[in-house]
Amino acid sequence: MEQTEKKEIIEYLRNFCTAERYQRIQEIARQRTRHFCVVIENLYQSHNISAILRTAECLGVQDVHIIENNFQYQISQQVSLGAHKWLSISQYNEQENNTLQCLETVKKQGYRIIATLPHRNDCLLDEISINEKTAFVFGTELDGLTQEVIAMADGFVKIPMYGFTESYNVSTSVALTMMNVCERLRKSEINWKLSEEERIDLELEWMKKSIRDVEGIIGRCV
Repeated sequence: MEQTEKKEIIEYLRNFCTAERYQRIQEIARQRTRHFCVVIENLYQSHNISAILRTAECLGVQDVHIIENNFQYQISQQVSLGAHKWLSISQYNEQENNTLQCLETVKKQGYRIIATLPHRNDCLLDEISINEKTAFVFGTELDGLTQEVIAMADGFVKIPMYGFTESYNVSTSVALTMMNVCERLRKSEINWKLSEEERIDLELEWMKKSIRDVEGIIGRCV
C-alpha cells in the first residue's frame, strides 16, 4: 500500500474515533524511537516479560525481540496493562537456535549488540555510547545470557550495584538500562525519531486497534 493511500485511510478513520484519541496517537507516534531496541532471551516468567513490555512502551521504545529457546512467550494482562498492543514484537521460536536467528536479524537491521552482563571488556551504564543504533540484550537472573550472545556481542554493559544481592531482577535491569539510555538520547542531538513512513505506518496500525469493525469500515472506504 502506498503512503498516499495510507494517509487517505487515516483521514477516513478519523471520523470513527474521537479527536482526542487521534491527537494522542499522533503525539505518541512522534515520540517513538527505533534507535534502541530490547532483546530478551529465554525468559520464563510471564510477569517479567510483561513488565519489560510495559517499560519499553512507556519509554517509547517501539521494538522488542523475544527469543523463545525453552520457554513460550506469555503475557500477564494485569502487569502489561495492554502495552504489547502498541509495540512491534518479534518472536523467535521456530529454529533450533533462535538466539542466533534473532541476533542476525537485528544486526541486519543495523543494530550493534550490547549484552547486559559483567564481562572483562564491559563498561558502566553511564559510559555506554548512544550514538549508534543499539540492541540491548537481557537474559534470566539464574542463567544469564547464552554463549551465543556473548560471542556475537559488540560490547558489554553492567549496571552498578552497591548491595549484597548479586543481581537485579531482569525487568528491573531493563527499566534501569533503558531509562538511562533513552533519557540521554532524548537530550542529545541524535536523530532518534521515526521516519515519516514509519510514523504513518504506526499511526495507521494504532488507529486500526482503536476502532471496532475497522476492516469493515476500511472496506467501505476503498
